[in-house]
Amino acid sequence: MLETKVRTLTESKFECLSCGTISRLPEGVPTGTVFKLTCYRCGQKALVKYVSSPIETIEEKPSPKEEMPALPVGTPTYQERERPVIRPVKKEVPKESPIANFLEGIQSKWENWKESRSKNTSEDRPWFQKVRTETESSPTAFHRPIKTLSERLLEKGRRFQFPKFRPNIWLVLIPLPLALVFLIFFWMGVIQREAEVPGLLSIFYIHQPTVIYDRDGRKVSEIFGKKTSNLEWEAYPENLKRMVLLVEDRSFFSHGGIHYSSVLRAFFVNIISFRFKQGASTITQQLARILLNDREKSLGRKLKEAQLAYALESSLDKEKILLHYMNNVYLGHGAFGFASASEFYFGKKPKDLNVSEMIVLASLASAPNRFSPLKNPDLSSGRVEAILRSLENDGALKEDLRPAIQDIYQTFNTRSPGETVYGNRKDDSPYVTEHVRKFLQTMYPDTNIYESGGFSVYTTISQPVQAELQKVVKTHVENLLKSGQVRRNRLTENGKNADVTPFRNLVADLSPALELFIDTDRFVTGGDSGLQAAVVAVDPQTGDVLLLHGGTEFKSDNQFPRATGMFRQTGSTIKPILYSEAIDSGIANPATHILDAPLIYKNSVSNWMPENIGNQYDGDISLRVALAKSKNTAAVQIAEKLGLGEISTAFERFFFPEEKVLKSRFRRDLSLALGSLELSPLEMASAYSAFANDGNIVRPHLIEKVVDRAGNVVYQRKDQDEFNLKWPQTRKAITPPTAEIMVDLLHGSANHAGVRNTGYRGEVAGKTGTTNEHRDAWFVGVRPGISMAVWLGYDSPGFGMGNSALGGTIAAPLWGTIAKLFDSAESGDKEERRKYSYSQRAVTMEICPESGKLPGPDCPKKIGELFHPSHLPAETCPLTHKSDAKQELLKNVF
Repeated sequence: MLETKVRTLTESKFECLSCGTISRLPEGVPTGTVFKLTCYRCGQKALVKYVSSPIETIEEKPSPKEEMPALPVGTPTYQERERPVIRPVKKEVPKESPIANFLEGIQSKWENWKESRSKNTSEDRPWFQKVRTETESSPTAFHRPIKTLSERLLEKGRRFQFPKFRPNIWLVLIPLPLALVFLIFFWMGVIQREAEVPGLLSIFYIHQPTVIYDRDGRKVSEIFGKKTSNLEWEAYPENLKRMVLLVEDRSFFSHGGIHYSSVLRAFFVNIISFRFKQGASTITQQLARILLNDREKSLGRKLKEAQLAYALESSLDKEKILLHYMNNVYLGHGAFGFASASEFYFGKKPKDLNVSEMIVLASLASAPNRFSPLKNPDLSSGRVEAILRSLENDGALKEDLRPAIQDIYQTFNTRSPGETVYGNRKDDSPYVTEHVRKFLQTMYPDTNIYESGGFSVYTTISQPVQAELQKVVKTHVENLLKSGQVRRNRLTENGKNADVTPFRNLVADLSPALELFIDTDRFVTGGDSGLQAAVVAVDPQTGDVLLLHGGTEFKSDNQFPRATGMFRQTGSTIKPILYSEAIDSGIANPATHILDAPLIYKNSVSNWMPENIGNQYDGDISLRVALAKSKNTAAVQIAEKLGLGEISTAFERFFFPEEKVLKSRFRRDLSLALGSLELSPLEMASAYSAFANDGNIVRPHLIEKVVDRAGNVVYQRKDQDEFNLKWPQTRKAITPPTAEIMVDLLHGSANHAGVRNTGYRGEVAGKTGTTNEHRDAWFVGVRPGISMAVWLGYDSPGFGMGNSALGGTIAAPLWGTIAKLFDSAESGDKEERRKYSYSQRAVTMEICPESGKLPGPDCPKKIGELFHPSHLPAETCPLTHKSDAKQELLKNVF
C-alpha cells in the first residue's frame, strides 16, 4: 500500500522501511520533486522528495489534489555531510496521543535494530553496508558503484538453486479418485462393447460378394458393392499368417489387446520428431478400428478403440481375431481382405501364393494407398525392402527373395494405377448376373443385394460356353455391320406407329434428307440402342438354362433382358408348331402334298394375300419340302385345315397353359401361321425342346439353390416358376412319334439355313424365321441335350435390317458358332450324345414321292418316309406316271 508520509531524501539512495532494502535512485532526479517509489523486493510503495538540506518532515495533505507545502532545502557539499541512510520522514504528533506513543515505539525498535546490525563484522554485512563503512571511515576512499537491479538479478540467477521439493499429501490424494473413476467408466465401456461384438462382426459379412456358380461349381460371376474376403482359417496358408504377424504384430499371441511397451516407444518417437511418425496398434486394435469404421485422430476414438480391443480379446480367441482381420483389412484398390487382394494383385487364391507375393501383400496393411505397388512402386518396393532386412536380421528368412520381387514389380508396371477390383470383377455373363440379382431382390425386397450379399447361388449355366458367349455375340454383330449384311433401314411407311405424334411421322418421312444434318434417331419412339442379339439355350430333358445372353453388350444403357423379357414376332419359326399339331392329329404327314401358289383371303375389311419370301412358288410340293423351303402358302393352308380352335389348343400346350394368358396373348386369325404372334426367345427354345424330349416340355429354370453366408439353404428349386411363365413343371405337348418326325423334318430346314457356313458339322434340327420388312431374324434349333433360340434385330419397331438380313443369313450362323463351342466344351462319347431318345418310335414306310401315297404298281420310284403309327398311309398312288401325271396330281392335291 502507498505510505501516507512524504520522505525527504538528501542522497540518491532509498531505504525501504518495510524490508530495509536500499535501492539507487535514477540519475537526473530534479531537486524538490515529490514522486512515488516502489521497493523492488517487497513491492512497498512510498512518496519521497529529493532535497539537499538535512531531513525535514512534511505532512501529506489529505487530498492528492491539494498543493504540497514548500520545504526548506539546505545545500551542504558531499564531503561535509555524512551519508545518512534514507529513512521515512517523521511526522510531528502530540506526545499525549496514542499515535505518538505508537510512533515512538516504532522509532525505538528501529534504533535498536540499527545498533545490532552495526556490531556485525564487515564480512557478514551486505555489500551496501560495506561500502557505507568504507565511506564513513575515509572521506577520500574509493566508493564502489551501486549495482543496478538488472545486475543484481543476473548475479542472483547465477547462484540459482532448484527449490527443495516438499511432498504434499494432496498431490497424491486428488489424482487417485480421478484415476479410479476413469478406470470404472473405462471397464464399463469394455463390458458394453463385449455385448456389441457379435453385432459388429456380423456387419463384416454384409459386404461379402454374392458368387454365382455354374452347373459344375465353377464361378460364373459376382455381385458386390464392397468386396471383402470370407475364407475359413484353414484356407489361409500358414506362411501367410506368419508373415502378417511378423510385419504387423509380433507379440500378437502374448498381449491382451494392447502392447504397452510399443505404445510408450511410439509416444516418445512421435514427441521427439514433433509429428506422427510411428504407430503402436496391435492387430486387435486394428480390427477394432475396422469395426468402428472411424478414422478420426482423436483421444475419444483411441479410447473407444482400446475398449473394443479388450472386448474382442475377452470374446474371441486369437485365431478368430486374426481371421477376421485377414478377411477384412483394407489392402488397396477396393480389395478388403487377403483373399480379395490376392485375387486382384496376383490372380491367385491365398493358398497358391509364394513367399515373395505374401511379403508384398503383408506390406500393404499399414498404408495401402501410400504403399500401393501400382500407384507408388518406389515407395512400395522400399517398404518391402525394409521388411526383407528385418526378416533377415531376425533369421526368419534364409533365401534372397529380391530377384523374385523385382519380377513381381515388373509385372505391376504393365498395369494401370487406377485399376480396381470393380473394374476386374469376374462377370462372364452380365445378363445371368442381373437375372440372379433381381431374383434375390424378390426374396429380400428390403435389402440392397449389392451391399448385403454373401450368397452362393448355384445355377444351371454351362460356364465354358457362357464365358465365351458375350465375346462371340459382340464379334458376330460387329462383322454383320461391317460387311453390310445388316443395314439399319428406317421403315418410313409400315414402320410408322399410329400412336406417335405427327411430327415424328414427318421426321420419319423426311429422314433420308434430315440424316445429312441431324441425328433423327432421337425422334424414334422407343429409342434405338443399335443392333441387338439375344441367345438362350435350355436342356430339353431337365429345363436347365444352359446359356443366357440378352443383348449385344451389357452396359448402363443396354440392360434389357431380351432373351427372357422381350416378345417379338417369330416369323417362320412358328411353323414347326403348326406342322407338329397337324401330324399329331393326322391331318397331314411328311408326305402330304400341298399346292404352293398365290392365295387370296377375302373378308369384309380387306383382302389378305400371304406371300412367300422372294415371291417364289413351286406348285405341288410335299410338306417336307414346304417346311424346308419355309413356304408361307403351305403354312397358311395347314392352319386353315386345322382351324383356329385346334391351333388354340396347340398353342395352349406349347406356350399358354394358363387360360388367362391364352386369352390375352393368343390372336385368332390365320396370320399367326406366319409368326405374327409375339413370343420370347425363352418361350421358343422351350417349345422346340419338346421335339428333343419325347414330346414333353419342362419348365425352364436357371437357379438351383441359394445358400446364405451362414451356410443355410434359403432357396431350393422345387415347383417355383422362376421366369413367371405360368407353366406347370412338366407337360405333354405332342406324342413321341410326332417329336421324332419333326426332328427328321427340321433336319432339312436346318441344312437349307446357314448353320453349316460356320463349319459346324454336328447334329441340328431347326427353323429360320424372318418377319415383315426384316425387323426380326430368328433361328431356333435342337440337338441332343440342347434347344437354343437366337434372335437379332433392333429394339425399335421403326427399324428394319435390310433385305439381306434373313434368319438363315444372320441368325443361323450365330447358332452354329455357339453349337461349336458346346462341342469343344463337352467331354465323353459324342456319338452317344447325338442320339435322341423316344418312348414310342415313328414308323418308316415306302411311298411314291410324286403322290405321297403308298406306291402303286406303276410307280417307278419309291422313297422311305416317317409316319405316326396312329396315322399310317392307307391309300395307294393313283397316278399312271405318264405325260399327264401332273394334271392327275392337281386333281387330288391337298
